[in-house]
Amino acid sequence: MPLTPQVVRTQAYKFCEKQGIDNNFNKKTGRAGRDWFNMFMKRNPNISIRKAQLMNPARAQKLNKLIVQHRFQEIKKLFDELDIPNHPERLYNIDEKGCRLTIHHQQKVLAEKGNRRVHMVAQEHAENVTIAVCVSAAGNSIPPMILYKGIRLKQEFPDNLPPGTLVKMAPKGSMTSSLFVSFIEHLGKFKTPGKCLLIFDGASCHLDYDIVDAAEKYEIILYCLPSNTTHELQPLDKSVNKSFENYWDQEVVKFMYHNPTKKINKARFNPIFTKVWAKSLTPENIINGFRATGLFPFDPNAIPEEAYLLLTY
Repeated sequence: MPLTPQVVRTQAYKFCEKQGIDNNFNKKTGRAGRDWFNMFMKRNPNISIRKAQLMNPARAQKLNKLIVQHRFQEIKKLFDELDIPNHPERLYNIDEKGCRLTIHHQQKVLAEKGNRRVHMVAQEHAENVTIAVCVSAAGNSIPPMILYKGIRLKQEFPDNLPPGTLVKMAPKGSMTSSLFVSFIEHLGKFKTPGKCLLIFDGASCHLDYDIVDAAEKYEIILYCLPSNTTHELQPLDKSVNKSFENYWDQEVVKFMYHNPTKKINKARFNPIFTKVWAKSLTPENIINGFRATGLFPFDPNAIPEEAYLLLTY
């Protein structure tokens, strides 16, 4: 998610407001002015404005080896600074996972030979719940953050969830910058003492001055993965997320078998989620994700050669 001039101007305004710095910025738009931006560019001659080339999703999924190698070089500096090779508990990865209140994948079932069409009745367009999962390279997980779609947090929503779970309401059911600040504060309560490193993807809701401010307060160093590389470079994508979906489908099928006339709603989501959380967030599963991405143990050659596809223009 490259920074646009509008994003820079908005963050400059928020910075000044937060720090009590006098300014003549436009309070209605919540942005620094164009004159300020022009002066900012003059003060930083190493930055230039370029037109971003649009890339279709298929091409974006291709890894660039030079970018990945540079990423390992940069992250090695942080590892040395925090002595992460000897303290894996200081390395964290966070990812938001959408969980539909139905089956995620087609299921294998028994049927009479020759029967080409076998149906399983399940909701196709079920409600979505967002789960913020955060794990450390030591194999530990912090309590999850659950985002329910809606405005009013009902008293029963936090019931039957893993101890320490943070429950929030989101108007659109997805993460926002202000909710990510709440997650940073949540992580601050459960992380290991002292400085730690948090690795995450470059979603736009993760790029905000208030997030950086909150992270600094809790001694959390933020590291954003390069665009379109998380399918190979993010530990949670390599292990926990996949097993979560498999265990989720297993528990949902059990629920459907015993409750054929009932739908999974927010209240019924909690006990199912708690079972799935315990099965998928195991130390072995978490550690395997960090190993597969070469983050811990640190191994720049962990990404297999076949994962790299040449970009052609």
